Amino acid sequence: MKAHRTVRYRLHPGSARKNRQLHGTAGACRFVWNHMVGKLRDEYEFGIKPDFRHYSLCNVFTIMRRDDGNTKWLQDYPSKVVRLSLQPIETAYREFFKDRGTGGKLNRQLPKFHGKWTTTLSFPVDYQSAKMAGESLYVQKVGWMKLVGTNPHPDGEFKSGTVKCECGNWYAYLVHEVDAQVSLPHSIKEVGVDRNITEGRLAVLSDGTKHGGPDLEKKVAKRKRYERSMARKREVWSKNQKNLCGPKLQGKSRYQPSNRYLRVQIRHQRACAAERFARKNWGHHVSKAIASEYDVAYVEKLNIRGMTKSARGTKENPGRHVKSKSGLNRQILASAWGTLELCLNYKLEVRHVNPAYSSQTCHQCGHVDKDSRKRTDFKCTACGHADDADVNAALNILAFGNGAAGRGGGDTGGAPCHSRPGKRQEMGKESLADFAT
Repeated sequence: MKAHRTVRYRLHPGSARKNRQLHGTAGACRFVWNHMVGKLRDEYEFGIKPDFRHYSLCNVFTIMRRDDGNTKWLQDYPSKVVRLSLQPIETAYREFFKDRGTGGKLNRQLPKFHGKWTTTLSFPVDYQSAKMAGESLYVQKVGWMKLVGTNPHPDGEFKSGTVKCECGNWYAYLVHEVDAQVSLPHSIKEVGVDRNITEGRLAVLSDGTKHGGPDLEKKVAKRKRYERSMARKREVWSKNQKNLCGPKLQGKSRYQPSNRYLRVQIRHQRACAAERFARKNWGHHVSKAIASEYDVAYVEKLNIRGMTKSARGTKENPGRHVKSKSGLNRQILASAWGTLELCLNYKLEVRHVNPAYSSQTCHQCGHVDKDSRKRTDFKCTACGHADDADVNAALNILAFGNGAAGRGGGDTGGAPCHSRPGKRQEMGKESLADFAT
């Protein structure tokens, strides 16, 4: 079975010319992207069905590159890379029209412009526009560049990737196709994982193990300090309007960041990267500890994007408790729920269960009552079973996933534990007494 693995390398251009060529290639992709997005958006607003096929966009780019005198500078940069960067436009437009056909339930949006100062410098590569040999990467019209990093898949075949400028340095995210050998264990061990936002118990297992999050207090303080510093740096007006992309607001001048702002911005990016890598490192350590003991992990199917949606509302219908909801959103995002699930996905088998009533259900008798849980403690109002609230929820997640009866001696009368425990909420002391007799 074939699988894809992404490896992050530090990319050293080796010369000032190659460094300028990397910046120019990313700028050419951004320029052509904005041109195509503006063209298709104008056609859509005027009632003309836009031709968003990747083949048609590449033909327009060829005309710009060969015949248009104002854009012949695009010939200095690799055409295959620029064409590859236009593929997401077709995907976004297909999803947009598909969503409009179903009534706009998913709220798909048209592709947006890429700003010069607000978008990360990056461009895609594949096996046609680049090639990898040992510890070197060749990009069309840039040349060979040195890669620094450890490749855990030396026998993998290079397929695609992305070259990014992060914190003032260049990095290459290369995707390798590898052979995934699946070995069937003699006995399958299963575990339930309950994810929280409480410090010290971001991930709680059904066996009682609690995994706390990384210590990010100093990193968060540094990031906030740079954010305040960026807010104090004023922006300067640029007379060269050609270097600025995006529509000009009526009655307002377009500005670009000052040099001091850009210097602090790089420091802020490095602080964000340190915070992000700490969460990723924590996710790998926790997932490795879980995968070393278990073969299947049951996790809650959470809509993290919907859970962290802003409560600000609109001007006509403003939201309520906006400040407290924004604080909750920050806590959820800082808990790295998605990172942990992503790290678990390729280390063991991950199965999703319905999270409804998992924290309100007694694992011993199946009774559902919101009054049973008091913060971190759980005491069933029906049978009196007491346990840690998160461990009880993790046991319920495991039971919802594998369809087993309650652990710890609880009797369900032969009925499997359903993913909707509301069907068992009437099972209390009287029901257990009937089964016992």
